Amino acid sequence: MKTRILVKEGEYRLSKAFCMDPKIDAEELFCFLTGMDKVTLFLKAEEEVDSETEEKYMELIEKRASRVPLQYITGVQEFMGHTFKVSPQVLIPRQDTETLVSEAARVIRETPKEKLSLMERLRGAKEWDILDLCCGSGAVGISLAKIFSNVRITATDISGEAVKLAGENARALRVRAKFLEGDMFEPVKDRRFDMIVTNPPYIKTNMISILQDEIKKHEPLSALDGGRDGLKFYRIITDKAADHLKAGGFLLMEIGSDQGEDLRKMLKDSGKYTAAEVIRDLPGKDRVVKCRLK
Repeated sequence: MKTRILVKEGEYRLSKAFCMDPKIDAEELFCFLTGMDKVTLFLKAEEEVDSETEEKYMELIEKRASRVPLQYITGVQEFMGHTFKVSPQVLIPRQDTETLVSEAARVIRETPKEKLSLMERLRGAKEWDILDLCCGSGAVGISLAKIFSNVRITATDISGEAVKLAGENARALRVRAKFLEGDMFEPVKDRRFDMIVTNPPYIKTNMISILQDEIKKHEPLSALDGGRDGLKFYRIITDKAADHLKAGGFLLMEIGSDQGEDLRKMLKDSGKYTAAEVIRDLPGKDRVVKCRLK
């Protein structure tokens, strides 16, 4: 069978299984199997595929048709221009979360020079101690470390598998970071940071059942379930983050698109933080809440 026809058959089977992007996934799986890029795939469209490759390809197609996420099949996901290893033990990094990284990067870039210590002025930049809370694959903290040389990343997650995978990603991307296993702030105890960034679980428990099969059947529930109202972990963070921020330190949290006002009120009622700002993502939805310790 010719490459073009085989990939078209893969697309057809994925379409029948109601996969969201059947054409893209069919091509990605063929490239993953053969080591081709998209250009080579196009150039070799009329070449014959051997029977062994054809069989292995259709096995991958059937796996994807069963709604296993493409990223869990290939084992990787692109995020902020870098390739991260992923597994069913961690949430797949999404473009939405790039808003969190971009806003954190903007804060770091725009810190006024007059607020730097003498040693920081001599170095030419502020030294940032950053906590990536609920780090999962490590995508947020590692991405910040790839952008800036003046950040020190500590990352925590309750999942030992996630911590291990995040460490592998850091080594693969040549980033120095410390990864600690434990529940929320427990691993950092009395430490304080210049910035805390976090993408905690925030989906309402009763909404998980209506998510896509790829999410509800394959991604880790512990990384999705935010409790009855989706705000369980934000309450913990609002209460405890102040004990782990330096004076004037920043708190940035990814949120669901309908949670901005809830978080703004929660932070205000705590009395510990400055007025919260809600940042929107590229489609214009509320995505990040940012504030500072008073």
